[in-house]
Amino acid sequence: MGRMETTPASAEQRTADTQRADRNIRTASWFALGMLVPVLIGCVLFVLSTPRASGCVTYGEDCATVPDWSPWCPVAAVVLGIAAVAWPRKWLPFASARGWLLGLHIVAQFMTASLILSYA
Repeated sequence: MGRMETTPASAEQRTADTQRADRNIRTASWFALGMLVPVLIGCVLFVLSTPRASGCVTYGEDCATVPDWSPWCPVAAVVLGIAAVAWPRKWLPFASARGWLLGLHIVAQFMTASLILSYA
């Protein structure tokens, strides 16, 4: 079996690759955070265009009940998105932490959109 050589050049290359991957994930985090508002507006407009929502708004009939945990979905999406964008690289506990934050932000954003669309 071959032995992996650790030279200063390969260590510098790994550091540069890690920094490049972190920048790419941060860019994707900016995009995902920027898409939060249009997704929420689109979901709300879609739900408000349904007959059920117009009956609820106009006559107060057939209104949906809101779960107790529902306000936490958009809050979690915003907090996780900001953390994925703004958390300094040197404070990250492990190399793939920003990717995990991005993934959790996307899940929270999806849950928020699903919760809004469930009222249609």
